[in-house]
Amino acid sequence: MDENLFNNYNVWRSGGFSLPEGIVERDIHGLAVRFLNEKEILTILGLRQTGKSTLVFQLISDLLKKGAGPERIFYFTLDDLSLRQELAQSHEQFLKIVEKYLGKDIQRQKTKLYFFIDEVQKLPGFIEYIKALYDLHLPIKWILTGSSSLTLKAQIKESLAGRALSLPVLPFSETEVFKGHGYQPPDKSGLQSFLFGKVNLDKKTLKKYQAQLTPHKQRILHFLDEAMVFGGLPAVALSTDPERKRVILRNYRDTYLEQDIRNLVKEDKLWVYQKVMEMMASRVGDILNYSNIAAQLEVTVDTVKRYTMLLEKTFIITNLTTYSKNIRNEILKTPKVYFTDMGLRNILLGLTTLTQLELLNQYGIVLENTVINRLNAHISRLSPEVRLHYWRTKTKEEVDLVLYSPDKLIPVEVKSVKKPQTRHLKGLRSFMEKEKEKTGILVGRFEDADIIEEGKTKIYLLPHWMI
Repeated sequence: MDENLFNNYNVWRSGGFSLPEGIVERDIHGLAVRFLNEKEILTILGLRQTGKSTLVFQLISDLLKKGAGPERIFYFTLDDLSLRQELAQSHEQFLKIVEKYLGKDIQRQKTKLYFFIDEVQKLPGFIEYIKALYDLHLPIKWILTGSSSLTLKAQIKESLAGRALSLPVLPFSETEVFKGHGYQPPDKSGLQSFLFGKVNLDKKTLKKYQAQLTPHKQRILHFLDEAMVFGGLPAVALSTDPERKRVILRNYRDTYLEQDIRNLVKEDKLWVYQKVMEMMASRVGDILNYSNIAAQLEVTVDTVKRYTMLLEKTFIITNLTTYSKNIRNEILKTPKVYFTDMGLRNILLGLTTLTQLELLNQYGIVLENTVINRLNAHISRLSPEVRLHYWRTKTKEEVDLVLYSPDKLIPVEVKSVKKPQTRHLKGLRSFMEKEKEKTGILVGRFEDADIIEEGKTKIYLLPHWMI
């Protein structure tokens, strides 16, 4: 590896390292720091341009502040073509590069080394090589990043169970957006404890939470509208210029197709892949019908299934599976599709304003997808054991979401309405009756939080800005 290139990537070795001003501390930062002390390989995965590399440099800064010698920290990026070409000839060249700059044989190293490797999936077979080194119990902490879980998994012949801890880097959460714009984030921990913990709320406590959040309401609503239209990719979320946001999203779409997908899809099929992506964008919240999409595009069902899998494994979409417990035979098995980032979804369909979403009757489904993304952000940081599902029977009784955890099972409906009506509660009541649950949630554009009590059951009415 060229010495100048190595030094450019590892500037802390010469004492010239500092983080740029204005970096937003991610919600998962504390968890990542904790995982640095664990022996397992740390994998940091997520959509491209969500800040994985930035998080890596924050972790390097943390290590330096805690006294780790700069000579013990190594950073490589496999985005660099010359390094990829060098290592492609022989993976063993990697340790030779390290030992050259370490100044000794790694076997003689007494203190722990930290190896950060960006976009590790771009070198076929390299993860298997890392796994083999890990099994030698060398004094190395491995931190790997990647933007395609498909390619990562394809390079691993057996499971990394017992060898790896994984952290997802998602688009900006509401808390991160507030920080990025210089505001103190609202404290929603009370409601989060209700959603993801054992805590139950009475009406008095619920009203208290609303009162605590009310001073932040207008700013929350503003950032919620922004998230629904433009999503939460850091560069987009931190910009205050709508046209710049649109340009970034268009560039993202094109870069994703040209760099992430071109090598996974035949050249003459790239347009088919884009069409499948657009069809998925138009079907957010719908049960996946592969045959219907295949017929419209005049391609095989297998092609649609493969491209859908690629979209999921490159973190563009997320699929919700069905929940079943007591009525297993009644449940439909097909997943529902949602987008990880609403800005990308909307730019694929040419939707760039809130007015367009309202006029085209898209507000409700975009709100549903945004709520799912916010819940996923909470889950990744606070409650990794929680799972999101949807519920629908063959008789078309349905609930948008089911929050499943060891302690709770909560059906959630998301509506764009400003006043709840009996029909909006039908799915929740059906689920609660069949699953013998006593708590449900209806999210909408309500003015106030409230609770509908029916015997021993409670349906919570939560304004969308409180989630």
